[in-house]
Amino acid sequence: MTWIKTFYHTKGLTSRILKINIMKFLQSLCTIIALFVSVTVTAQDADQQQNPDRGMEKILTPEQLALLEEQNELVKSQREAFKNSLSDEQLAILENKDLNRRERREALRATFNQDQLDMLDTHKANVKALKESFRESLTDEQKSKLRKRRQRIKEKKQQLNNKKRQVKKRVKKKKMKNGNN
Repeated sequence: MTWIKTFYHTKGLTSRILKINIMKFLQSLCTIIALFVSVTVTAQDADQQQNPDRGMEKILTPEQLALLEEQNELVKSQREAFKNSLSDEQLAILENKDLNRRERREALRATFNQDQLDMLDTHKANVKALKESFRESLTDEQKSKLRKRRQRIKEKKQQLNNKKRQVKKRVKKKKMKNGNN
């Protein structure tokens, strides 16, 4: 630290400017650390979102996991069949970025023909039956573990969102502070 003071004093800088420079350096360092931590947390959250069933192996039996996988494949195939039934006009509505999600859904729903509506109703009934059959295969202990797991995930998401909001506020506040100087 002495050599820094000597160096700065030879340039004619006061100790106040030295302190300001050190504070700016520490501020930058803290910002870099905060960004690193937020990126790490975000990466962990992304990993959890990409593989949300990671904790499910501990709760469910292999047969139940196979049933879930089979159900997911069925839902995917039904979704793909429905997408293939869409006309060019309907696909254009889906790709229209001028509409928000709800407007897009309403506009698309208005263009469905009877076959597509029947396909949607069948899909909805199938999903309901699949969910019910899966629920029936669960024991009371598994149900309680799954409830606790959902609650933990919900709390983690809320914490992450709160941290993101806090970081955004701090960055905005810094930008405003730096903009006024």
